[in-house]
Amino acid sequence: MTELDLGIPAARTAPEGMPTASPEAEAAVLGACLTATAAYDPVADAARVLASGDWAQPANETVWDVIVRLHGTGRPTGVPAVEAELRRTGDLARAGGIVRLSQLTQEACPATQTAHYAEIVHGYAGLRRYQEALVRGMQTARQADPFTVPDAIAAHQAELEALTADAADEGDTFGRFGDHLDEEIDALAVPLEAAAVTGLTDLDALMKMAPGELIVVAGRPAMGKSALTLGIAVANARTGRPTLVHSLEMGRREVTQRIVSARSRVAFHHLRGGAATMEEGDWDRLDRYTPDLKTLPLWMDYSTKVSPARVRSRIKSLVRETGRAPLVVVDYLQLMQTDQRSSRQTPYEKATEISRELKLLAKDTGSVVIALAQLNRGSEHRTDKIPQVSDLRDSGALEQDADAVILIHREDAYDPYSPRAGETDLIVGKHRNGPCAKITVGHQFHYSRIVDMAKV
Repeated sequence: MTELDLGIPAARTAPEGMPTASPEAEAAVLGACLTATAAYDPVADAARVLASGDWAQPANETVWDVIVRLHGTGRPTGVPAVEAELRRTGDLARAGGIVRLSQLTQEACPATQTAHYAEIVHGYAGLRRYQEALVRGMQTARQADPFTVPDAIAAHQAELEALTADAADEGDTFGRFGDHLDEEIDALAVPLEAAAVTGLTDLDALMKMAPGELIVVAGRPAMGKSALTLGIAVANARTGRPTLVHSLEMGRREVTQRIVSARSRVAFHHLRGGAATMEEGDWDRLDRYTPDLKTLPLWMDYSTKVSPARVRSRIKSLVRETGRAPLVVVDYLQLMQTDQRSSRQTPYEKATEISRELKLLAKDTGSVVIALAQLNRGSEHRTDKIPQVSDLRDSGALEQDADAVILIHREDAYDPYSPRAGETDLIVGKHRNGPCAKITVGHQFHYSRIVDMAKV
């Protein structure tokens, strides 16, 4: 039995014999759309299956774009209407001319089979993307040096996982609203458990962090961003939830000392000075409080070369090991590399790409991602020095992609004699899934930690 007997048009093959496209299936879909009738509209069936760039032949892509545009405005998609639109845009020759449009109508499949042939077109497009990804992987492998092999593998793995995610999502992204309504209403009866916790009572009450969320924590230098997020990481891990921290700014020793100081309440400067500054009571507290840190589901990555692909790879490893998506902390976003690693990228383009990729990987993996970010000097020029979401540095995409933005502000950073010395304001300036608010917590930087006011 041949492919044609099975209803699968013959595929165009590469010189090596690998299939790359099916011209017959592409013609069948376009022909059906060009001969649509009022009784049956095949354009909608095809559009539910096909994605941008699925067409192997540029001429077919041009014709399809016009069909979709006409259909979207409620206009006919027959040959006369498509020809007129192509003439208006100057694309008739690129589409193959009127002769090609006429040929397509002769190769049309029955309208009821349009979705079937569209799936063939889409399937071959996925195969081409897979082949292209493999070729790029080989090119990257040839250019890699012994020091960049892990990053090259992570980037290639992320690309393949993105293709897999696209294929997995195809069946669950479109449907009638009411089909899942009862299921969603029934889910309301089950108490919502946050995917991650911060360890700060008021902040946890305000924000029920859900899988797939990107949360940006931003502030001017020395406001306590790292103290806040390391505290969140440890508090989350102490509940048994897997937690991953990418520390691009601080090395292993500094991060370790900060976490140990916060947990054991041994002064940070004592730990920094070593045995010369440690007191007898400090050693007792270390013996009492640090053993439980060894067993926490807390993973650290101290590499200074972190890209979204590397974060995605680490998340996948933890999911395989623990069976759960982790809370991910990235300290901080502006120090990350892009997967493109182009020297021509501006800071704006770099931050925009990283922001978008972090949001996508959070959604794809079901992780909560907390990304630290620097603010520009906008708040320095205000009388009250209070930061705003618009102060996010390098890219407006951070504000757009984030599900929540937490701004850190301390009055005593500008006025050491402020009556609010020791207090930190966490300003939730954007909250896609809840209200915005200002939460006051206490900072104890001699212990490198931020805590509820009740514990100050």
